[in-house]
Amino acid sequence: MILSRNLAIIILAAVVLAACAEGPVYTYYRVSSRYMASAQGEQPPEIIPTPAYSQSAGAARTVAVRAPDRCSNATTNQATGNAASAGTILQTNCGVEMGEIERALTRAGYNVISWNVLDREMAGNNSPVEAASRLGAEVLFQINSLENSQKTLGQDALWERSYFVSNPSGAVGQPLSLAPEQRTLVAKNYLVQIEAQSIPRAHAVTLDAVAVAVRTGQSIWYYRWTHSRAPEATASGYNVLLSCLDGVLTQCQVAPIRRAVDTAPGQAAAGETVAVSIAERPEDAERAVYSALYKEVVNDFVTSFAKVKSSARPAPRPMPAPAPAPGPAPSLQTW
Repeated sequence: MILSRNLAIIILAAVVLAACAEGPVYTYYRVSSRYMASAQGEQPPEIIPTPAYSQSAGAARTVAVRAPDRCSNATTNQATGNAASAGTILQTNCGVEMGEIERALTRAGYNVISWNVLDREMAGNNSPVEAASRLGAEVLFQINSLENSQKTLGQDALWERSYFVSNPSGAVGQPLSLAPEQRTLVAKNYLVQIEAQSIPRAHAVTLDAVAVAVRTGQSIWYYRWTHSRAPEATASGYNVLLSCLDGVLTQCQVAPIRRAVDTAPGQAAAGETVAVSIAERPEDAERAVYSALYKEVVNDFVTSFAKVKSSARPAPRPMPAPAPAPGPAPSLQTW
């Protein structure tokens, strides 16, 4: 009897040890979430022409540009986001941004006096209008401000979540059907904290400028526009893996899912050498966004001002009608 009892204890202990050796059992779920924001209704550019605008701007052929009093220091690669700066030999205040305005004015058909040439002329205690007049400009563009900003896309927005059965690697399996109270539990315990830090922001660029008639010193045209990236272009989301002990949703650990590196099509097997073309990507995505927005604002700024130029051109003179061909000479009659 005692032997049987000892044998039962040994068997039970073996079972417990075997279970402990196997470790806890986890069930894996994948949650994919996307941030959906509706359009925010961006305001159009604010343009104020004065009565003198049509006359002064329509006849202008040479313009000067003055930079804001304070501008950011940035090289071309930094400002456009094409490369991160690793040290700069020479850089100028506002050079990249002001250069974009000058190129747009040149494309519109104006002779442009550069902002740094105007700045040097103003060093002799000349006012901006006096300096522009000395350089032969007819219109002076005073750039009051260039601003980069961000706007939270929180209006009429929602998180769209999808649930799947998964494996330890985070692969997408069968869709997981959860009751409303289970979805609320998962969101409250694991997702809200992540989403509070993941709300995207729309990047925006503001350009404020005024055009001055050099001959009179009168401000003839005002422009201001805050241009932001469309909300649908700022889609944001995340994927997480829930490792739940025995499949219980209240006993889960959360881990972000790292996106696997896709194998390039045609990649060679071992022992071969293959050239792989990789598309160039901006090192600084945020600067690249600001650069694209700034170009759109500058193009609208110049196009809006130059509209009066095309309408002020005189209509081409009509070609004179060709003279009628001479008829046959009259015959002479003798009497």
